[in-house]
Amino acid sequence: MAKENGAQKVEVIPMRKIVLSTGTGKTNIDELKWLTETVLEEASAWKAQGWAYVADCSNMRPVSASESGELVKMTKAFVEAGCKAFGFIEGTSMMLKIQAQKNTERSETGVLEGHFATREEVLDWLKKEVQI
Repeated sequence: MAKENGAQKVEVIPMRKIVLSTGTGKTNIDELKWLTETVLEEASAWKAQGWAYVADCSNMRPVSASESGELVKMTKAFVEAGCKAFGFIEGTSMMLKIQAQKNTERSETGVLEGHFATREEVLDWLKKEVQI
């Protein structure tokens, strides 16, 4: 069952160790903190085996510098909790792709990440390349 807070929605992909968040429009720091906590709760049972996080950003607006800093904290927290890979669904937005790549670089975690146009592409990549 999906959980929602403002611009953010979180769900678990059935039969896979993948947490998917979907954002719509403009988000804020409070929603991003909620997102971090919710994703960590959903993935808590998978820490030892590893899990993946997918962010569907295709209907989101770019975030501000302060929100970007919160995304860097989120990335670090997910990796510390056993996240093996990040998949980003960005549609055709080059701006979202660049912003997601920069946030991951700034986290200095070295986590594997992929950027895709659709949900199907990212789920296929995680299955083939990460075995999740």
